[in-house]
Amino acid sequence: MEPADPQKQFEVLGNDGNVYGPESEETIRHWHAEHRLEARSKIRPVGESEWRSLSTYEQFGIPDSIPPAAPIPVPEKAPGVILWYRIYNALTVLMYFGLAGFFWWVKSIDLDFSSPEEEMELIVMAWVFLVVGLPLGFFYLACCFMTYRRWHWVLGFFSIGIGLTGCCLPVCIPILIFWLKPETKAWLGRNQQQ
Repeated sequence: MEPADPQKQFEVLGNDGNVYGPESEETIRHWHAEHRLEARSKIRPVGESEWRSLSTYEQFGIPDSIPPAAPIPVPEKAPGVILWYRIYNALTVLMYFGLAGFFWWVKSIDLDFSSPEEEMELIVMAWVFLVVGLPLGFFYLACCFMTYRRWHWVLGFFSIGIGLTGCCLPVCIPILIFWLKPETKAWLGRNQQQ
């Protein structure tokens, strides 16, 4: 076997700081095809001291950077998740307003309690649903109509996220999956540069 020509051999500077090689041009191409080396990976011919990016060596024909991906075109009509998102918000509004109204109504009627603690528990629950439920209800009501601007995607992400913490979890998971899709982001203008 003939010794390899040192001009055709390269050393590779690994991400861990170790030097690998000498390796042939063919091995370098193979490693790049396997994504073990990137265009910016540092290599040098055997015998040289300067490390250069793989893309600077013309014999490999590797461009300096990957061209940016084209933005996803904005769909002509709203993705289906927008309708389901609005339905989810409307039902959540009904749930919060309904629970706040129900507990406030139960608090106001004259009930016979077996102990003062039971009465206090009902009063506390009524106030909690009034103080927490009503603001959340108004938040979800606003979310029903906010599905057309860039920042509405973030607002929707939070409204779905709040639903993930409670009884709406089975409904929120598929909505969240479709909310994260590129088509939904494109509809709301999330793939455009500011």
